[in-house]
Amino acid sequence: MTTAKPTTTLDASLPTSAASDAHHALPRPVLPRRPRYAGRMPAWAWLAVVGLCIAAALPVVRASSVTESATELRALEAERERLDSEIRSLAAHVGQLGSLARIKQQAELRFNMVPARPTVVLDVEQPPPARVLPSRFAPTADRSGDGDAESWPLLDQAVWGAIFDVLIFE
Repeated sequence: MTTAKPTTTLDASLPTSAASDAHHALPRPVLPRRPRYAGRMPAWAWLAVVGLCIAAALPVVRASSVTESATELRALEAERERLDSEIRSLAAHVGQLGSLARIKQQAELRFNMVPARPTVVLDVEQPPPARVLPSRFAPTADRSGDGDAESWPLLDQAVWGAIFDVLIFE
């Protein structure tokens, strides 16, 4: 159903569908397009903000860990100095305990020892007497090998002598 446009003012005053079309004939004002994220921050901006917060927190975390390590290092150095001084004092105490005067004093007090008397040394112009071995250790001339205890040392010497004669080539 098409209607004609009014050509005169008289036609425009009539309540027809043509008059209502004329009213709508004006161009509709176009509003500027609003972005999709109107009122909200885009995701890339959130990522940037989170990244900046992490970047700002890293030096603080690092400084606190460095401070904690430095405090622990100072405590360990103090402990080492204390132990070094204790070692020095113990070494001095050991030196005192090992002194000859203290050992002599303790020997006299605890063990009732007395100082030694002077030693007398005699020079003798004679050679010392020959060593006399007990008969069980003296070599015997009996090589019969009858099994008695006195023949075993010679038998052992004879066996070993035979072995060395075979092994050693001259």
